[in-house]
Amino acid sequence: MIVPELPADVRALKEAVGRFVEAEVYPLEARIAERGSIDAAELAALRRKARDEGFAMLNMPADVGGRELSMLGQVALEEESGKATNGLGFAVVDRGPRELYEIATAEQIERYVLPIVRGEYREAWALTEPGAGSDLTGLEATAVRDGDEWFLDGEKWFVTSEGDPGVYIVLAVAEGEQTLFLVDPGSAGLEVRRTPGFLHDPYLDHHPEITFANCRVPDANRIPASGDAGAKEWILVERLFIAARCCGAALRLVDLTTEWAKKREAFGSPIAEYQGVSFPLADSLTELHAARLLTYHAAHAFDVLSDRSIVHGKVAMAKLYASEMAGHVADRAVQAFGGRGYMVENPAGRFYRELRVDRIWEGTSEIQRWVISRGVFKRGAAPYLGWE
Repeated sequence: MIVPELPADVRALKEAVGRFVEAEVYPLEARIAERGSIDAAELAALRRKARDEGFAMLNMPADVGGRELSMLGQVALEEESGKATNGLGFAVVDRGPRELYEIATAEQIERYVLPIVRGEYREAWALTEPGAGSDLTGLEATAVRDGDEWFLDGEKWFVTSEGDPGVYIVLAVAEGEQTLFLVDPGSAGLEVRRTPGFLHDPYLDHHPEITFANCRVPDANRIPASGDAGAKEWILVERLFIAARCCGAALRLVDLTTEWAKKREAFGSPIAEYQGVSFPLADSLTELHAARLLTYHAAHAFDVLSDRSIVHGKVAMAKLYASEMAGHVADRAVQAFGGRGYMVENPAGRFYRELRVDRIWEGTSEIQRWVISRGVFKRGAAPYLGWE
């Protein structure tokens, strides 16, 4: 099956998230555009409302209060969250650290994972380094054992953090293996050096640079399972969600452009009648449809395929195509709106600025092409084109 039908409950949930984004997020976006900043109290209220609606932690197991939604279901909701600018969709569809839950000890789950599920704080993933981005084999952060503790040293960039985190999940080389450590904020030797500005600011996520210098971490905070596998699984899921959010953003842009083209007149006619506007819009819709098929198919493969190498390839194709598609759609939307499209108050202008990073983070477009080409050279094209 190329793309399975969404279950009725997922369709209903998707529609509910879509209505929530339109009713609660779009007005908030306008206020943010007007003042140029995100108000912490407004953001907290948005997150509480979304949690009260039942949109949070749906990926987590039922025994910790989640709904264990399939990846296909999660992608359907992420698509709706992608219609929001300023990263506000993350606060609506607030997913839990399922990848951490799968590999952490019972004590670590109780101490660090469950507070996240309860909404007490968010985690921050610290993987990337100045010399190790898409290629984590260049990792230089180290952890050296000292009895029942570890000395953690290194530097992390682009740390994914929604405000002040409750725990840092840090990838370092320990005894020759990539290992994940849970590091408490405020630990001696941990320093937040700076929080650089980015083109998409104001944005829900911050990406600080942090350093560890003889930072003592108890052995109880070392994830016993493979840190390399845990980091790769987190990145795999994030790549798929990026593809889904890009589809949501592109759908909103197509709708906005369509409505504008029908009512905006030039030389005595709606600009929808001119091929310079209508043909690019046709290209945008066609590319969006292809990206959605790729993304939903990759999500289904994530749920049903046991061969993770094939899943990685399908997800890479979805992330590559959807992120580049969204950039093209945003560019065409700005052009159709003309000068109005270049204004921050216009969602087209905000998306044009924000979507650019989707071709970079969690693996650049070049890395996705490398994953896809390596797979086809090893296994041929057929496994990646299969529908099962």
